[in-house]
Amino acid sequence: MATKLDPHHLVALMNYAFKDKQDCSPRRLDPSLHTLKGGIVNNHETNVPTFPILDALAHISVSRKESQVVAISLQLNSRTKEIRLTVAENKKVTDGLVNHLTKVWRKLQALSCEYEKNRSGRWDKSQPRSLEMPKDVGLFEDRDKWSEGLGRFVKELIRWRVFLHEQGFERSLYRAVVALLLVVEVVSKLHDNPKDQLTESEWELVYLRSILANEHVRIVLADRKEFGCEILAKELGVMVAYSTSQSVGTVYWSRSCILVFRDYHLSEDPFQLRRALEKLTSLPHHIETLFRFAHSPRLRPALQYRLFTSAVPDKTHTVKLPASPQEWKSFLEVACHKRYDFQKMHAVELAEHFGSSKWVCPVHCECGLIQYLRTKQGNQWDHVPPFSYIGVSKLSCSACRIWIEALSERSGQKFCVGGSRGQWYWPWGIPRADGPLPEVMARKVLDEYLTYLVSRKLLRSGSESSSASSDGAEHGLSDDHRKGAEAGCDAIVQDRGGSEFGFFDAKYPDA
Repeated sequence: MATKLDPHHLVALMNYAFKDKQDCSPRRLDPSLHTLKGGIVNNHETNVPTFPILDALAHISVSRKESQVVAISLQLNSRTKEIRLTVAENKKVTDGLVNHLTKVWRKLQALSCEYEKNRSGRWDKSQPRSLEMPKDVGLFEDRDKWSEGLGRFVKELIRWRVFLHEQGFERSLYRAVVALLLVVEVVSKLHDNPKDQLTESEWELVYLRSILANEHVRIVLADRKEFGCEILAKELGVMVAYSTSQSVGTVYWSRSCILVFRDYHLSEDPFQLRRALEKLTSLPHHIETLFRFAHSPRLRPALQYRLFTSAVPDKTHTVKLPASPQEWKSFLEVACHKRYDFQKMHAVELAEHFGSSKWVCPVHCECGLIQYLRTKQGNQWDHVPPFSYIGVSKLSCSACRIWIEALSERSGQKFCVGGSRGQWYWPWGIPRADGPLPEVMARKVLDEYLTYLVSRKLLRSGSESSSASSDGAEHGLSDDHRKGAEAGCDAIVQDRGGSEFGFFDAKYPDA
């Protein structure tokens, strides 16, 4: 039955089924399940920690605030001492992106040479302390959404705490958020006024405060066996609910002077503290990954090779979905192998949701990149196997995950990405391919749809009738730079608000 179903229609069906929710697919890649080929070095154990390098290069290549995803692959020819980076995105790859990637690589080569001269890892004072970033680099994705929520969260925390301890989890959270908010203020100039450029001193502040924030965020994320963020967000949510006279149950004092409530019920989910911190510190995390790459003696040969770059043309498909409730109902009956009562209602909703127009479906960048690597281009790189791991600036969607799995099963080439965010997006286009791959893709998506129906008790189950980092030095701040960055942040807090709470109250007066 699955062979009669168009995989595009099934992906649209899964988008309708899950809407904005996540499925149960694994979020992160398990390297032990994959056979890797064509890496920076000819060693599995060494290649696995190099995954973040490609992800970092993809991430810092993002320049638009929304709807941009970048994928990067690596091919290395040790015989000719040449290396190629192939880049794709969900729209046309611009010359600016390719030029930016080339500049970053040259900077890494210069850093590698500097480290080779002085293996202590100390910087030559004549050298800049940060990667040179063009003004259009995507420093913070969704920065306004996450930074404002984070600022309001810390304001509420200080309101309820009265004071924060000089050391520990909460003080690190406070220092991290102040540093991040000040960085976002500076970086916002680039998006608010694209013609403006940051001065050298402003770039220095962005770099130092970003790394300072990253150091404190590490402490926060590791607190209480990595559950500290969730515990604090829930506790603060209860306190706010209590202050607005919602019924929350019994009040207790905890050892850290935080109010804890039992048997409470909140109208809203707790603030996603961990998610906000990870989002806003992703850039310094990726920059540190690239620093470690440049510092690594074992990976240095890759930075000595001659660099080539290629851009993948963007691809789209025009897809016509079932247009009427009757057409959708027939499709659902084929998918489920028989008729069920729920299909009539779902068919009406599907027809209303997608309409009758044709859809222009883009091929997502990681799939387009893999298909490009599998296609002969008539150059010397046709005979150089690509690294099995594809770097992507975001976790892949579920449709891309399944397509990559299907391809790896049906062909001799194995590919993998960093993981899946477990969401189904529409429109989505399958790369054009001959042979059984579309049918395999359709069968896999159909299996997931049937599993979803079983979980919703719309079908019976079959039993009733399924960070690594590169080798090298850590590049945090020196004691002097850390003290200087913290002193600068403290001075701004005093100047703008006179106190910790005053700073956040002035920034978010309506919170």
